[in-house]
Amino acid sequence: MKRFLARRLYGRDEGVKGGSRPAIIIATAGIAVGLAVMILTLAVTRGFKSQIRDKVMGFSQHITVTNYHVGMGVVEDPVTCTDSTFEALLAKSLIERVQPYVNKPCIIRTDEAFHGFMLKGINAGYDRSFLNHYMMSGGFPEPQDSMGNNWIILSHTIADMLGLEVGSKADVYFMQDQVRIRRLTVTGIYETGFLEYDSMFGITELALLQRLNEWTPDEYSGLEICLTDYSRMDDGYGQVRDVINELEKITDEDYLVQTMYDTHSGLFAWLDVLDLNVWIILALMLGIAGFTMISGLLIIIFERTATIGTLKSMGASNDTVRGIFMRLASYIIIKGMVIGNIAGIAICLVQQWFRIIPLDPANYYLDCVPMQVGLGWLVILNVVMFILSMLMMLIPSAVISRIVPSKSIRFE
Repeated sequence: MKRFLARRLYGRDEGVKGGSRPAIIIATAGIAVGLAVMILTLAVTRGFKSQIRDKVMGFSQHITVTNYHVGMGVVEDPVTCTDSTFEALLAKSLIERVQPYVNKPCIIRTDEAFHGFMLKGINAGYDRSFLNHYMMSGGFPEPQDSMGNNWIILSHTIADMLGLEVGSKADVYFMQDQVRIRRLTVTGIYETGFLEYDSMFGITELALLQRLNEWTPDEYSGLEICLTDYSRMDDGYGQVRDVINELEKITDEDYLVQTMYDTHSGLFAWLDVLDLNVWIILALMLGIAGFTMISGLLIIIFERTATIGTLKSMGASNDTVRGIFMRLASYIIIKGMVIGNIAGIAICLVQQWFRIIPLDPANYYLDCVPMQVGLGWLVILNVVMFILSMLMMLIPSAVISRIVPSKSIRFE
């Protein structure tokens, strides 16, 4: 009986227009808009955090190890790491990859301009998938290429500033006890949209920078360590620290172990602020959707006062009548959620595919609004939305218990 009467009130049966249609339409629209905004909010926030985190990891991985002492001269103090140390690190359960690197400040000069930046040396075993993904033209030289170590990969920001392109040659100046110059060939140009890094880093061969620093093959500026599960950052940090403590005893040096959250604390603090904004938006949208539903159901109840009185006079209990209107509310909520899901997910997919809404990379580190849709959080959001909406419907349905049959039957 509850289902039949709820369908009649909702106006789904053929021939039943339902005088409460405007209230039902407004309530459905409120649920749909509220859920769509929630989906967009979560998709954008998760997209921002995911892409920025991926770019940070692409440049420096999860954990870095550097020498605690900056050094007294223009050449920094190195991290001494032998094959046994690499093996000890890779033997840890949470460590997937260990990548040595050498950073060296330099100035690149052409006939038109010059620019100071950090040149990062990497070896053949370095994971280059991140840079390859953002490579605009050219790429890393093949091992059989005749240029040897005299190559460089620049960001589009630096290349455009200096008027360089793939195949161009440029003089790179290294400031040490005496100025050293190397003529390097541009083999690739990349662009991540992360201007803070794009304007600061170039890539070259690790061995070249080791020779310039007069280091042995076991000496590096630092180690980048990739974990199998970055969510277990603290455990991974502990495993790295254990190995580095032993290395300190051997080399009599102090090494600094930092997670990406330590080295980029300001950036991740900004992302944490986004989480607070998300909770505020979700609460507002849920409140708006709930208020719309409550108002709509109250209008329907007041309009159907005579019907409620008739049902009570025929022996229906308050719980029975309340159940009818709660079922009616569930129809409205489900329909609104279906529309909201379709609209929200469609907008996310359109932005993912066509990148319609742009951003200024200088301010947001990305060139367009990112969207990340996940089945897990979508299901949780829908379940929570439905449960909370139904709980809020208990407020207007409580009015039913106050309706007196003898008075309500005469109500017009």
